[in-house]
Amino acid sequence: MKVQRQARILEIVTRQEVETQEELGRLLEAAGHRATQATVSRDVKELGLIKALGRSGRHVYTQSPSNGSDNLTDRLVRILRNAVTGIDYTGNLVVIKTFSGGGNAAAAALDSLELDGVMGTIAGDDTILLIARDASETKALVERISSMLVVQGQKSSL
Repeated sequence: MKVQRQARILEIVTRQEVETQEELGRLLEAAGHRATQATVSRDVKELGLIKALGRSGRHVYTQSPSNGSDNLTDRLVRILRNAVTGIDYTGNLVVIKTFSGGGNAAAAALDSLELDGVMGTIAGDDTILLIARDASETKALVERISSMLVVQGQKSSL
């Protein structure tokens, strides 16, 4: 449940401006994830969320840029592993299927990974459309994403 809760937190702060941990806790609960203030605080720290000036001029939670540490990358990959159920492509378009409600969080994780060759992502409830810059590199990009989804020592089911 921790990974799903943290994925939902990333989705929430990506989609709307959240000023406080209390507000984040209320939004989590509305999304079906009960969490104490201490849990929300720990999740904010583990996800590396920071406060930055939002569009409204208020300081809101946002994902911090990667500082070269593998911690954030590992968490983002875990979010993908827990959300993605399938992946396929044609031309420069990659369709990534997720569990219901996991599309936005998984797309936010993909965007945060800043993979070479990705032009952008569009997320729905359970589907992500990833647009590759060059159709000739799409297969390699899909293989790179697929390799992130496999836990060492396990066979891929995708």
